[in-house]
Amino acid sequence: MSKILEVKGLTHTYGGNTPFVNDAVKNVSFDIENGEIIGIIGHTGSGKSTLVQHLNGLLKPTDGNILLEGKDIWDEPKKIREVRSKVGLVFQYPEYQLFEETVYKDIAFGPKNMGLDGDEIDKRVKEIIGLVGIKEEYLERSPFDLSGGEKRRVAIAGVMAMRPKIIVFDEPVAGLDPRGRNDIVKIIKDYRDTYNATVLIISHNMEDMALLADKLVVMNKGNLEMFDTTENVFSNAGKLKSIGLNVPMITEVFFELKKMGLKVPDNILTVESAVDYLLSLKKGGVLNA
Repeated sequence: MSKILEVKGLTHTYGGNTPFVNDAVKNVSFDIENGEIIGIIGHTGSGKSTLVQHLNGLLKPTDGNILLEGKDIWDEPKKIREVRSKVGLVFQYPEYQLFEETVYKDIAFGPKNMGLDGDEIDKRVKEIIGLVGIKEEYLERSPFDLSGGEKRRVAIAGVMAMRPKIIVFDEPVAGLDPRGRNDIVKIIKDYRDTYNATVLIISHNMEDMALLADKLVVMNKGNLEMFDTTENVFSNAGKLKSIGLNVPMITEVFFELKKMGLKVPDNILTVESAVDYLLSLKKGGVLNA
């Protein structure tokens, strides 16, 4: 894989030269490979949202650089719109940003602003509704007549229809029931796999991070606390807890078993992996039925 995004010494200061000065992000550096799914975790106020708003130029660094495919996104400020078509940002509760009179027009809005012709726009709209699970007969409906979960899928489809190389989600499953959460998780994975895209996800849900993320960015008071594989980060339960974060519940269970003297692995992150491990013990005769 090759680097698609490089964050180099990123610092962002709010209220500079005032009594309310605040360094929201402090000298943060990490690289992301093409096709990775990166989770971003940290307590409220840790700098997560400020960080991701730099990735498509919504915020400009006080210091440091954001490199997209090796080029500083601020080298040519007049072309920042091109950056935003390559790095899509899906805010928390994106359904509140729907505004067009039909589902079709809402999904087509981004591609239209990219200057694509009608045929290409139509092709992208039809293609992306298949990926997100929106029926074609819904295209002429008002998005405001849809269910909450359908509205969110339409809002996500509007960003995906621009086919960004990188797509950033801020709490994509917030407020959804288990079925809705599973639908969004599948959509994110399918988009990555279909378009060989790179995905970044802010989330407070460690179970979601264990299911989705290849690596985790851990933010703490504006600093980069950790950047490593999901397995390695969650193996540092003590460090995470010291900054107010948790590990997935099933991982916590296995840590407690280990404290009791049982020889269990450190890398159990999901219920599925726990079941597989226990079944392997049973098959090997370690566990009795």
